[in-house]
Amino acid sequence: MKQKKIIFLEAVQDYGGARISAVELAERLSKQHKVTIIDFYGSCKPFLENVTKRGIDLRIIDKRDTPYIINTSTVLFIKIVNFILFVPHLIRIRKKVQCIIKEIQPDYIVLNNSKVLSSLVFFSNKKFKVLFFARGWFILSQITKLDKFLYKHLVDRFVCVSNATKQALFCGGLTSLDNLYVVHNAISEFSLSKEKAFIEKEANTKIILHAGGFLKDKGQLVSLEMAKILKRKGIDFKLVLAGLVYKGGESEVFYNKVVDLVRLYKLDDVVEIVKNKSNVITYFNACDILIHPSETEGLPRVIMEAMILKKPVVANAVGGVSDYILNGFTGFLPHHNSAKEYAEYVEKLITNEELYDFIAINGYNLVKTSFTEENQLNSLDKVFEI
Repeated sequence: MKQKKIIFLEAVQDYGGARISAVELAERLSKQHKVTIIDFYGSCKPFLENVTKRGIDLRIIDKRDTPYIINTSTVLFIKIVNFILFVPHLIRIRKKVQCIIKEIQPDYIVLNNSKVLSSLVFFSNKKFKVLFFARGWFILSQITKLDKFLYKHLVDRFVCVSNATKQALFCGGLTSLDNLYVVHNAISEFSLSKEKAFIEKEANTKIILHAGGFLKDKGQLVSLEMAKILKRKGIDFKLVLAGLVYKGGESEVFYNKVVDLVRLYKLDDVVEIVKNKSNVITYFNACDILIHPSETEGLPRVIMEAMILKKPVVANAVGGVSDYILNGFTGFLPHHNSAKEYAEYVEKLITNEELYDFIAINGYNLVKTSFTEENQLNSLDKVFEI
């Protein structure tokens, strides 16, 4: 294929799963194409370090120590005022972004949220194609009218991270099926750190990991209810809640609630909270089971990481989770947010070594054969060829 000029347009706040996958994809594409990453603020140090380490061309629009966040208040009036104050800033950002784009003259711009997409409004003499990398589930009720307008008028093709995302975009009337492409994330077991986090436990204690940012939708409250049940049944386990506490208020409030509930439920001896660790893969290496009671997902990277490390997964059947898990074969899918069923499946995995190995090997084989770098790039080549 002829070399393309590709821009990844980002406004990174935290270096979580989606951003990690985007940087890895940019690096893979850079082996054949000319790739540039444009970041609005350059405020996320782990993101900058990883982009630089991989040798990818990086441009920063407006260098700041912290990202520009406008939705920090629950009061509608304050939100409106913040948005009005943000508009002049956004106009300046848009002008700078468009100057860089005109300098590079890309064939494709890859982005994944409406904030960065809005910077392409009123772009004159547009010659590039906009690929919207849909990394979430894209439930219609959660998409604003403004977002729908931007998608309709600025996006050329949608690259979906899972089949569930593809169906959601189509069923929501956002675009036609022939404009939707599924490009799964990819992973290599050899690229992951082998370092193992230290977790204080007894010799036979099984480690259950919940990896996800501290937000209500990520399901930590379900995990704590599950822990209450397992402790009451006398199961020898330790639950590790590992994730980021995001800037902006809501996440910090929820994190404090989780800490308070651990004390209230008297789970201090079986729950360990780990926040803002840059190398969370060390906890995957140390755990025995991953649980993922999330409310909404595109294609959660944490499940892929657990499977390639041969750790069985118990997860809500939301979004692209079903691209990974066939219930009872590559993992378990409890009834949505049922702490009782989470506890039942975890207990089975802890007490039945044969079942544990069966699920672990099946999950590993699925990810190793299907979620490869080669498959990802071949799928993306089809998008470029159109």
